[in-house]
Amino acid sequence: MIAGSSVEIIPILNDNYVFAILNAERTEALIVDPGDAAPVLKWIKEKNVKVVGILLTHHHNDHIGGALELKTRYDAAIYAPHKNKLQIRFADIYVSQGQTYKINSFHFEVDELPGHTLGHIAYWFKQEHWLFSGDVLFGLGCGRLFEGTPEQMYNSLQKIKNLPIDTKVFCTHEYTETNLKFCYQLKEQKDFKNYFNWDEVLQYETKLKARRQLKQPSVPLQLDIENKVNPFMRAGNIEQFTFIRNLRSTF
Repeated sequence: MIAGSSVEIIPILNDNYVFAILNAERTEALIVDPGDAAPVLKWIKEKNVKVVGILLTHHHNDHIGGALELKTRYDAAIYAPHKNKLQIRFADIYVSQGQTYKINSFHFEVDELPGHTLGHIAYWFKQEHWLFSGDVLFGLGCGRLFEGTPEQMYNSLQKIKNLPIDTKVFCTHEYTETNLKFCYQLKEQKDFKNYFNWDEVLQYETKLKARRQLKQPSVPLQLDIENKVNPFMRAGNIEQFTFIRNLRSTF
């Protein structure tokens, strides 16, 4: 992609984000996980951009609910997980692990990250070090296991963990403050030191509160920081991960 590309965040529903990836000239955009068409249509009109593609990470309605309307209005191809063909029948291009695509000046690679759902994928923009991760990794947290196993989610997080440390992760929910509250509960566990350095979590909290007081999103996440403080990224094995995932599911 040409230098100068950028990402804008469009809030939808209660706590979802849609991402608009803009080219350097700010004339074209890829739209990621449009769960609701109306706010995205408003943004497109205000910015006067051409939609050249729609990227879907998984089949949940809060990620795909507005995709068909955008496709119809703008004649933009929808990219969706190959394993979700039955759930996303209106997509144009079904993508799988390791495939690379070029849409005008946009270049991205597909990474399969099962766990939240069996067919979940992420879109990796290698040149920019941007990962559009859907519902796999969240600030201080990770996605619920609706279809996959703890082992699948643990392995998916390990794949993310090994990306370049300056990677920016664009996750699609504003859950960071809630996950911080969970970290306080996890701190009461006798072996909490296995999961994070509490001083680093407190530093994270200070910066998070400052952003949220200004009504700014906590997204994008900084991967190097999540690797240090996110308990799910810090879990040393599947057993540890399963333990804290079960705790979080009942939090």
